[in-house]
Amino acid sequence: MDDAPTQMAVSATEVAIVANGKYYICDGTTTTEYTTGAVTNPVGVAFIDGYFVVAGTSGGRGDAITVSGLDDGTTFDALDFAFAENSPDDIVSIIEDHNELWLFGSSTVEVWYNAGASGFPFARSQGRTLERGCTANTASKEDNGVFWIGADLRAYRSGGSTPQVISTREVEEVIEAGSLDTSFIADIRGHKFFVVRFKDQPAQAYDLTTQLWCEFSTGIGEGPWIGCCSGRVGSAFYVGTSSGVIATLDKDTYQDLGAYIEAEAVSVPISEADYVTINKVHMNIEAGDVNAQGEVMLQVSKDGRTWGVERWRKLGKLGQFWRRVVWHSLGTGRRMQIRVRITDPVGRDIYGLTYE
Repeated sequence: MDDAPTQMAVSATEVAIVANGKYYICDGTTTTEYTTGAVTNPVGVAFIDGYFVVAGTSGGRGDAITVSGLDDGTTFDALDFAFAENSPDDIVSIIEDHNELWLFGSSTVEVWYNAGASGFPFARSQGRTLERGCTANTASKEDNGVFWIGADLRAYRSGGSTPQVISTREVEEVIEAGSLDTSFIADIRGHKFFVVRFKDQPAQAYDLTTQLWCEFSTGIGEGPWIGCCSGRVGSAFYVGTSSGVIATLDKDTYQDLGAYIEAEAVSVPISEADYVTINKVHMNIEAGDVNAQGEVMLQVSKDGRTWGVERWRKLGKLGQFWRRVVWHSLGTGRRMQIRVRITDPVGRDIYGLTYE
């Protein structure tokens, strides 16, 4: 086992795996390494129209693709290859989406289709080259869209011939500051997220439904999230972790494999032409637990950077729906923000928060 970036593609009978510059086929019983014809040092693989398409290096160029035999991922013809020639940038990832091949280069993205030609069947779609490259290991697809982190460290979603920027300036600052690891899709409580994982800080997660960003982390503090890849089998959704464990995302389990999940929410800035005074905050929140009643903490910031004293309140017991928690005398400032946090392994859905 190694920590090299890995990509898999699946046919009806085979699983193709590209990892650490090598290509493997698993038939459900054994996993065997195979060569890939004219392409050496594979970086990615996709399955489309009965073919496994492998991207990698050929003749010293890093923008080559080759195809397997039809319905046979173990054989490759050394003459069946092509280059992504629109721009001289290396391919860093490959994805099949809506029966098209997306070839992600470091500077551009090309979309290819099955043209039905003999030998090498795929061709570049004219007018489908995107002038936004990709950071390696960050391309994903979901919700009828393709997502990636560009070479400019912005998050993009496919949108015709012009990719749409989905990251905010705050998220882009986090991406620039962190050690980027990978990106993948997570399915949590009916919401799908494009998760951008880092090796040294919490993951940034884009909710495809609300189009809002949040953070995922493991433990107390600003640590990385242990989730690093994902997959679906039938109706079950699984997440691979940095510890090598495969886990499920359970809405009723408020721990990461026994470690704390720290839930935190920060309000938008509250500001007016003059000073703002917050006398009271009311919060309706999910019930606690019958065995271990939890607590919720509130802090106030008057500058958006530093936070005041921690004010803890008890959560309701199990069955006390729409528990109302109240804080008084929170101060005055020109720019106020409210932050709440829960670290206990109890329900933490916030149904509403108002202030006076």
